[in-house]
Amino acid sequence: MTPETPSTLKRATPWFDTDQAKSGITLRIGGAWICNAIGAMEQEIQSHIGKALPKKLPIEVTIEKECEMDTAGACLIARVIKGLKSQNRVVNVTILSASPFLNHFLTFEPAAEPVLHINWKTKWLENLGRQTLVFGNTSLKMLGFFGEILVTWMRTLKSTCDLRWVSVFRHGEEVGVKALPIIGLISFLIGMVLCYQSINQLRRFGAELYTIDFLGVSILREISVLITAIVIAGRSGSAFTAQIGTMALNQEIDAIRMLGLNPILVLVIPRILAILICLPLLVFFSMMMGLLGGMVLTSLIIDVTPLQFVTHLQRAVSLSTFWVGMSKAPMFAVIIGLVGCFRGLQVKGSAESVGKMTTQSVVESIFLVIVCDALMSIIFSYLKV
Repeated sequence: MTPETPSTLKRATPWFDTDQAKSGITLRIGGAWICNAIGAMEQEIQSHIGKALPKKLPIEVTIEKECEMDTAGACLIARVIKGLKSQNRVVNVTILSASPFLNHFLTFEPAAEPVLHINWKTKWLENLGRQTLVFGNTSLKMLGFFGEILVTWMRTLKSTCDLRWVSVFRHGEEVGVKALPIIGLISFLIGMVLCYQSINQLRRFGAELYTIDFLGVSILREISVLITAIVIAGRSGSAFTAQIGTMALNQEIDAIRMLGLNPILVLVIPRILAILICLPLLVFFSMMMGLLGGMVLTSLIIDVTPLQFVTHLQRAVSLSTFWVGMSKAPMFAVIIGLVGCFRGLQVKGSAESVGKMTTQSVVESIFLVIVCDALMSIIFSYLKV
């Protein structure tokens, strides 16, 4: 940018020019470098210097006598000079102007940010606090989601035609009928393992027959309902999250809302109702298969006939033991269905979110099922049931 008049004249606009020689480069700066006039000057001068000036030659920067500047202009000129120095150029600055600001900005060095030394205790407390806040927010959202489901469910009770029974039966087939083989096999094997271990321990005291007592109480009261809930959480709860999450990614849930339908009624309630019906039936099936496994093993190891096994089981186990186990199934079903659908509706962005929410759904379902089982065991113990 070339000046139009001699340097002795005061100019209303900022200007700069460069003069290149073998010995070096001269950069002259003059005019009025004030706030209202330097809007595009920084980009212009940086672009000019970057393209035109050879990097090996020293630079002589001269601030002309008639150059006026305010704090914004002085800051800009100082930033340009510091930028040249940061590129390992040799830069000499001659200030003919009487600006009180430029020297200050040229010599100003920002103070280094203090380095915070955080020990592991502080970091652990920070992570604990952050995780506690996340847990609290998630719990409140889940509680609100549960309330929304209850309100929608109460409305459907007034008009059962709104409930999608076809969807309920289809999900019931997925949750219940197709889970029978895996539930039956796992329960049968666990019954055999429990029976084998208890026989080995009780044989020392000549009390192998009490294996049936141990097996009946543990299978009917705790093991069957817990194993069934964990398997269904991993199998069906994750499927709920993946299905609803994929629909959210494909904007199918937005389309449902555009049609004037309630996603809770269309997607969530049929799944929760299906798992609420199927899980108690699966728990009963698991109990029978676990006892069958124990009966097979006792007949093979301690020579107890099936009739003797059933007779001893009737004397050892009361009917309340059976109902204690069965009473947990609806609670576990609501937890699995609620968490699975809640995490599915939280899917946003990409397919990675589907995988992340599916994993969280399984982990949280199993965790809540175990916590609920512990609480109910304490309550039943307090009630002496």
